[in-house]
Amino acid sequence: MKAHKSVNIKRLYDLIRRHILSNGKSWLIAYGAIAGSLLLITLFRGYFQPTDIGGLAGLYFAVMFVGGYIFTAGIYGELHQAQRSYQYLTLPVSTTERLLSAWFITAWMFPIIAIITMALIVFIGNLVMNLTLDVTPFAGVFSADSWGSVKVYFITQSIFLLGAAYFRGYNFLKTMLALFVIAVSLQIIAGVTGWLLFGSPAMNVEIGAHHLSQQMENLFMHTIPTVAGFIFNYLFVPFFLVTTWFTLKERQV
Repeated sequence: MKAHKSVNIKRLYDLIRRHILSNGKSWLIAYGAIAGSLLLITLFRGYFQPTDIGGLAGLYFAVMFVGGYIFTAGIYGELHQAQRSYQYLTLPVSTTERLLSAWFITAWMFPIIAIITMALIVFIGNLVMNLTLDVTPFAGVFSADSWGSVKVYFITQSIFLLGAAYFRGYNFLKTMLALFVIAVSLQIIAGVTGWLLFGSPAMNVEIGAHHLSQQMENLFMHTIPTVAGFIFNYLFVPFFLVTTWFTLKERQV
């Protein structure tokens, strides 16, 4: 079947709808198990510390990150199944629509549903333990730090979206392994660079900010963090989305 090259809102909607309907049962089971477990933990916490239910926000977001990464890494599971990949690849949709549908589900729908679920768990826990509609516990969910965490998830999940398209099986674990290898490699490169610039540790040379020139200090303390922040906030997602697009295009060919 001829593949489309443009983006059509109706086709994109149908693809998102198809994706949700074909995986909805398994997603609902996983959602119910995780949400139910978090609710039980919240009720136990509320029983022993009823005034500090909102303090579980850290746990909620940790579960959101891990669950979201696993969810994203498996979003193209149909693409890697021999019996279903042909049907998926011959759908009358464009590569861009395949990318946007998965990205919308994992980067937009998932965190929105996660935040709503956190709020409901806190509300139910607070209502059951205190029999009041006090909204104070919601401060742990709807805070500036929490929205910052959602932003970090939104950016970093694009790595696992690439892993979902690139790896064939065990996508989450392989993506984590790839990140570990890259992190170790960067640390080795940074260590070798520091050794070449400042000498080996055996020379007992202590390097501090007062040992650097003003230009080098500005480079390490201001320029590099500013550039790194700009890349992370504005270029990270586009880079991985484009890379994922080419990966999907290669699979389609």
